[in-house]
Amino acid sequence: AGLVTAREVEVLTWVRDGKTNDEIADILGLSMLTVKNHLRHAMKKLVVRTRGQAVAKAIALGFLRAEGVRQDGE
Repeated sequence: AGLVTAREVEVLTWVRDGKTNDEIADILGLSMLTVKNHLRHAMKKLVVRTRGQAVAKAIALGFLRAEGVRQDGE
């Protein structure tokens, strides 16, 4: 598995914040299919089966900050 891309981390950040694929697509200006693909690729690289596992593993590996700490100051 390769490294998780910046866009995949961005999608995982919104998943962590409780957003649906549809909401993430709206926020990022992407199609829902594109969001699903980014998530699917990230999950494959992280070797997990669910969105929740992907977020937990990304945090554990340091790709993602724990909840409540947004890097953009929101």
